[in-house]
Amino acid sequence: MGKIILASSFVALMAAPVFASAQGNVQQAYAGLNYAFVTYEEEGLSEDIDLGALVAKVGTKVNPYFAAELRAGFGVADESASVGNVSVKVEIDYLVGGYGVLGIPNETPIYPYVVLGFTKGELTASAKGPGGSASVSASESDISYGVGANFDLSSNVQMNAEYMSYIDKDGAEISGISVGASYLF
Repeated sequence: MGKIILASSFVALMAAPVFASAQGNVQQAYAGLNYAFVTYEEEGLSEDIDLGALVAKVGTKVNPYFAAELRAGFGVADESASVGNVSVKVEIDYLVGGYGVLGIPNETPIYPYVVLGFTKGELTASAKGPGGSASVSASESDISYGVGANFDLSSNVQMNAEYMSYIDKDGAEISGISVGASYLF
């Protein structure tokens, strides 16, 4: 029993400086804005639908390896398609979510990372044809994941490029590539 306590104490003492060192490099909060080139795919549709969204994010680095983020966005670029005499317009109403960001600090100004979290989103499809018009909104939520990189421009400003799979459920997928900038406080 004494050896287990001694070994546990030794491990705890050895880990404390590593944890303290990681905590010493904590950055403060950050905020940013991305433009997302979003693609909506659904089984049965012959073409993907390309949309655009502005996505704001706020977060904080817990240590050099991990950050927690909240994001919220809305559609700014809709797409219309025609099927026979019917014109259909699809738009993003909103995308919101919470994410963990796990990155690899290094000596370069490039910080590669992976993202894992949860997104809720809503799309609206509006159709116009000879028989009138109709509009339908549908919301869905799902586990989200992505990969990206931050590029330091200065000690407080970063550019960002990222791929995210926001929602992939019931034969429909919302994913996209985004670019943006963040300011570190």
